Amino acid sequence: MKITARGRYSMQALFDLAHHSHGQPVPLHAIAQRQALSLPFLEQIFNKLKKAGVVASVRGPRGGYVLTRPCNQISVGEVLRLTDGAFYAGAREDAGEASRTLMADAVMSRLLWKQLSDHIATFMDTVTVADLCTETSSNTCPDCTCPDYVRELEGRLASGDRKPCGALGP
Repeated sequence: MKITARGRYSMQALFDLAHHSHGQPVPLHAIAQRQALSLPFLEQIFNKLKKAGVVASVRGPRGGYVLTRPCNQISVGEVLRLTDGAFYAGAREDAGEASRTLMADAVMSRLLWKQLSDHIATFMDTVTVADLCTETSSNTCPDCTCPDYVRELEGRLASGDRKPCGALGP
């Protein structure tokens, strides 16, 4: 699995936006400062997200960026595909090893990595910004764009009906 700095930073920035917006625009310089990210880099990321309709900009002295959809309708997979052109799962091969590999082995390997990539992408499409906010216990915003979803998810986590994303790992 490869996620570039651009992909990681885009998720950090959207998480920050969802957490700190309280229904109001958030200036990029505030996100950059809180997340210790480069402002010009964030501007590039948010331009892509704006063109895709994930965020909108608000001009003026109290301007900034807002999410255009409820946070439970923005998936990690969508954001990574929009901002991280290198989002994939794959194997690195040594050039010498690749030349010795039998054709059948190469085909099998490509098939395996494609299937793994598809499974990872499917999983990433099921995790939303709201999931991240809820599972980190950081969704304290009274003007959350998806309060019913967050309450339902918190209830499912508390009752054990759903494991947090972090519980899925080893």
